[in-house]
Amino acid sequence: MPQKNVTRRLAAILSADVQGYSRLMREDEMATVRTLNTYRGLMTTLIEQHHGRVVDSPGDNILAEFASVVDGVQAAVAIQKELKTQNGRLARHRRMEFRIGMNLGDVIVEDNRIYGDGVNIAARLEAMADPGGICISRTAYDQIEDKLPFAYEYLGEKPVKNISRPVPAYKVMIEPELSQRVRKWTTDHLKKGWNAEAKEFAGTPRTPDVSDRKRLVAVILCLGFGIFGAHRFYAGRTGTAKLMLFTLGGLGIWYLVDSVIVIFGEFRDREGRKVKDWL
Repeated sequence: MPQKNVTRRLAAILSADVQGYSRLMREDEMATVRTLNTYRGLMTTLIEQHHGRVVDSPGDNILAEFASVVDGVQAAVAIQKELKTQNGRLARHRRMEFRIGMNLGDVIVEDNRIYGDGVNIAARLEAMADPGGICISRTAYDQIEDKLPFAYEYLGEKPVKNISRPVPAYKVMIEPELSQRVRKWTTDHLKKGWNAEAKEFAGTPRTPDVSDRKRLVAVILCLGFGIFGAHRFYAGRTGTAKLMLFTLGGLGIWYLVDSVIVIFGEFRDREGRKVKDWL
């Protein structure tokens, strides 16, 4: 008898399924099937856009393979972002959240289907993922650690059914790592700014006098160059002005607050006097 056409290759395997699929089906079968078909179509399109192919899609599961882990993880992130948008249009109890596992491993290919431990590990990682989240193996992580702008949380070595050794697993933080660093940096500097604000006026005698600085000038400086702290330099508040300059107005948050205060004449100069007179 002729041998079947069986080959082996290294592949990045994506496995995804729906969290709480049985509950969704129990509550409304027709609506669940409609949503699943819509989401499966979106996922297939994104997988193909990232140079992958859907191998199988039994029930609520989707199995796909990629030649590149980078492409696979980018596809997984794109899927979760798109499904999050789609779920935002549904009632909370009808939202369909997928968990995604990604592994780089050796697979057996037979009649365009793939089998083997590489596939099994991807399926087990999927079960470890949060709803709407992505979990990857160390073999996948090693390929993308410095190539994609994401952060990763090490989850430890996880025992995997039918696999002799524990599998080191990582959670993909879908928000870009740079954004997380910027948010933390901005928050820290805003806190410093608020502390500096308090220090500026600590021990400064408040008087009912109105500042000799003019509100019209402060408004123009604030609306035009407030993100750089120009209105604070004008009011003599150089400490917090520099913080605004270095943080670009606290990424706009501090700037927006100041704009309202300046326009309504509640902004104070270095001596604690309100910049109230227009001219």
